Amino acid sequence: AGDLIKGTSLSTVYYYGYDGMRYTFPNEKTYMTWYENFDDVITISDSELADLSLAGNVVYRPGSYWVKVQSDDKVYAVSTDGSIHWIESETVATDFAGSSWAGHIQDVPDVFFTDYTVGSSLMTATAYDGMLYMDGGSYYISWGGEKRLVSSAGRSANGLQAGFYLSGSGIDDSALTAG
Repeated sequence: AGDLIKGTSLSTVYYYGYDGMRYTFPNEKTYMTWYENFDDVITISDSELADLSLAGNVVYRPGSYWVKVQSDDKVYAVSTDGSIHWIESETVATDFAGSSWAGHIQDVPDVFFTDYTVGSSLMTATAYDGMLYMDGGSYYISWGGEKRLVSSAGRSANGLQAGFYLSGSGIDDSALTAG
């Protein structure tokens, strides 16, 4: 459990879950929100792979990128448990990420949009669960109502890429407690 696996005859990479099921990375963009390379993928026989039930698709990592689909102009922040939250205006996006906010957006193919659960909209730049952000020179994650400092070692060990962190000057984390 916890391994990255693939069969011998297909290139599809799966996450082998702690529930004994396999979860598909639907594309390389999704995979790269969780991992920086394919070095740790283990090849198993096709018959071993077939013995593992397919449970669903992996979604974008919370706090990594914002997502949208080509058939809809709405931009969504990815939160925990596969939930997404519509960022209702460019002003809110700028408050979260500064003037380069559009660089935080990636397109998700329409067919995979149903893997996400639409949550409440973000009408202000209030910290949402799973959000990675900078405050001064420090890195934080908003998780479970807490503002948690993420050290350099923690960022490295968890594959939290520098580009994932939002650095807007309008982020409101006042409702978070120190974690």
